[in-house]
Amino acid sequence: MAELFKISRRRFAHLLGAGAAYAVAHRGTALGSASQAAGPTVPLTDATSIVRLNSNENPYGPSPLALKAMTDAFSLAWRYPDEHADLLIETLAKINGVNRDQILLGDGSGEILKMCASAFTGPMSSRNYRPVPLARPTRGGALTFTPGRGKMIVADPTFEAILNHARVNSAEIVKVPLTKTFSHDLAKMLAAASEGLIYVCNPNNPTASITPKNELREFIAKVPRRTMVLVDEAYFHYADSPDYESVIPMIKDHPNLIVARTFSKIYGMAGLRCGYCVAQNETMQRLRPHQTWDSVNIMALAAAIASLSDTDQVTYGRRLNSETKRELVQELDAMGYQYIPSHANFMMIDVKRPVRPLIDALKQRGVQVGRAFPTLPNHMRVTIGKQPEMETFLSAFRQVIG
Repeated sequence: MAELFKISRRRFAHLLGAGAAYAVAHRGTALGSASQAAGPTVPLTDATSIVRLNSNENPYGPSPLALKAMTDAFSLAWRYPDEHADLLIETLAKINGVNRDQILLGDGSGEILKMCASAFTGPMSSRNYRPVPLARPTRGGALTFTPGRGKMIVADPTFEAILNHARVNSAEIVKVPLTKTFSHDLAKMLAAASEGLIYVCNPNNPTASITPKNELREFIAKVPRRTMVLVDEAYFHYADSPDYESVIPMIKDHPNLIVARTFSKIYGMAGLRCGYCVAQNETMQRLRPHQTWDSVNIMALAAAIASLSDTDQVTYGRRLNSETKRELVQELDAMGYQYIPSHANFMMIDVKRPVRPLIDALKQRGVQVGRAFPTLPNHMRVTIGKQPEMETFLSAFRQVIG
């Protein structure tokens, strides 16, 4: 087994050497046109004329190094992915400045959200709560407690998948409307806190808005230890505001904090399904029983490992997204349409009327945008695609609002 692990490492060392030249050849040196993708795009259906701006996907796809790594991993498809999972965990632990036992992989961050809902939400019961002193004391010598299962507290609107998992557990769901600036109303979420789980998506989906870093830090420090806090940082790499930062560094002082990340967005791996979370080891022990064995496949693991070595993937992806989004904003300003300031790879546009008919009209013209959200009935969620895709969107948008 040890030798197989060494072979895997040698394969990746070889891959990264060969992949560097591959990346230069496929990326080119110019960033002027958003149509020059980071990697090749292969259509999977005959509906090539459809412009899909409905799922917040990265239109530039995976890193060239990731594509090469997947090709190299074809010959290993007959093996279970243990060695590759170990290597990815080791790499992520080093990047995030934590121990290996503080990283848990998932089949996309979606599996992470499901595990958290399964572990920490459910019908309130005194039997769910049992005080357990940790092996080591917390700061000040106070005891911390194993949290029981309880209600789910979320913003409204936010990413809805985790709500479905909580409903399966028969958990009470508390929805707290966003503030007027579309940040999480942390004071009201804190007031509702008890046993269970608080979910904070930051940047938030579907609004692409952020919750200021100082407010979030203070909130996490005040949440009772028996209440878990899950911060979903799926769009972390796109947020470049000085008022935003990751809360992963806070994990060392907060055993009730979990941070979820994904390779679906900036790394362009939505179809491969690979994500992870960071938390203290005691929290991981609560999550692991809810995890599916070997839920991340060997192709996704190979691609993720290679992606982390390609610093250009994040830099180019963020830059291309920002440039194209800026051009879209200029067009919307010229047409007199307002929008929620975006800190992600999508936008919420106020279309000044019920959005459902416009969504249908755009679909008839070959442009798919995000679904309607009941709490924002006049807003349209649009993924930032490549420049030609956004030009097609704008052309169709002008037609349906005319």
